[in-house]
Amino acid sequence: MNRAYSRLLPLTLAMLLIGNAHADVSSPSQATPSGTYRTALGGLQFTGSHLETTSNGYTVESGNLMGKDGVAGGMVVVRSPDGAVTAFIEREDGRGILQVDTEGKRTFSQDVDQVFPRNHEIDQPVQNSNSVDAYAPDNMNYIDALVGFTAKALAAREVDPMAFALGQMEWVNLSLRNSKVANIELRLAGIRITDEDIPVTTAGLANWQRQLNAQRPHYRHDINVGFSVGGDAGGWAYRPGNSSVNSIHGTSPFKHEMGHNVGGGHCYPNAGDNYKHGYNGGGGFTTNLCGNSRPYYSTPDVTVNGSVIGNAKTANMARLWREQAHRLSSYSPAFEGARLIYVSSQDQARLTVAPAQARLRVGVVARSSDVGPTSLTYGGAGITTLTVKLTDSRGVERPVKLRAQRQVPGCPGQATTMNSYVVCHPVNGGAQFMLSYEKSDNPELPSGWYNGTVELEARNIDDKNWSLPILVSLAVRS
Repeated sequence: MNRAYSRLLPLTLAMLLIGNAHADVSSPSQATPSGTYRTALGGLQFTGSHLETTSNGYTVESGNLMGKDGVAGGMVVVRSPDGAVTAFIEREDGRGILQVDTEGKRTFSQDVDQVFPRNHEIDQPVQNSNSVDAYAPDNMNYIDALVGFTAKALAAREVDPMAFALGQMEWVNLSLRNSKVANIELRLAGIRITDEDIPVTTAGLANWQRQLNAQRPHYRHDINVGFSVGGDAGGWAYRPGNSSVNSIHGTSPFKHEMGHNVGGGHCYPNAGDNYKHGYNGGGGFTTNLCGNSRPYYSTPDVTVNGSVIGNAKTANMARLWREQAHRLSSYSPAFEGARLIYVSSQDQARLTVAPAQARLRVGVVARSSDVGPTSLTYGGAGITTLTVKLTDSRGVERPVKLRAQRQVPGCPGQATTMNSYVVCHPVNGGAQFMLSYEKSDNPELPSGWYNGTVELEARNIDDKNWSLPILVSLAVRS
């Protein structure tokens, strides 16, 4: 199924909540104050070019780092709903992750040197038919990623998995925008965390692909991305393909491995006598795949620091991205609804299901009575218990209890049960769905990570013809 589709929809609630399901519709995005990361930039200037707030409340910023000679690196900043900041910094003299917690404590984690052997990609036949004609520059081509972490990897770098995954998606998106590749965007479809140790090896790559491919009917995703530790490389990927395994000790190995998934090689003529390569522009300026010093994919159509950053015959990854967009966005049918991603390291996950500027009586219901309530009620203060079957790292399925509520911003008093449609008078409206996990609700659950999805639905008591599907990705630790 072609995932390219126009976003020119009528101005309706469906447009606000479905047509832009990954954007927050309740308030404008606010940039992170520059003082948060300035000292980590070593005198470089951050020229932010992109700012958005996801439907899960995380703010994502990205842009280039500018020095006296021009573009000297890049940065991606992810701010969690509670204000914690994770900044991924690529400078000429080093790379790393700056983390600032809610109390202002700063921690900088330098990258471990990444080894990218000459041939750390596995060639395989193209799995889907594709052609340049399938790419329409006026339509969006969304590539949805299911991201897996090993528990060992998260312990090694001590990062917020949501912030890390969003940051990795944004490195690719920043590189595409820098290279003037329009209307191709990677999005986070879900997160899975496993207690299994899956190293950064060819066997680890095959393991991640097998596990995450099996989840496609549940997460409705296109590409598989694993983050691990150990192994023999900074990353491995299928070329062309839709799976990669990446070392979590790198700030941005994924944008390199994603280039292999697209079909690219390193520096000419690594992939043969063709245009499918990165580019070394000299003077330390290299694009993704061929040196990885700047957040760009090679293209002869862009000039940076006074030099063209590609060659039409030997280094034009921008062209290859356009040719492969259809394939990469077609592994699953598009999910037309809102996604909520919850990892239990978060206190709570929130999703806006009705915009604050509209006084709509909207609540959230389950698709099955085995999970939770399936109809709206006038309701009141309280907590809804959802029972969702999740699997452990051995594939054993167990029922897990979650807490769900609904809140109308600006209304006094406590949050309501999730399926309540009550709003306060006279003018407050909108609704947020809230989800959390408590160990005390699951005393018999063996320790470890549990993963899975559940489908819910937002409904409007005053409009029987409207509903908003909600696909919830869950990764909880008991």
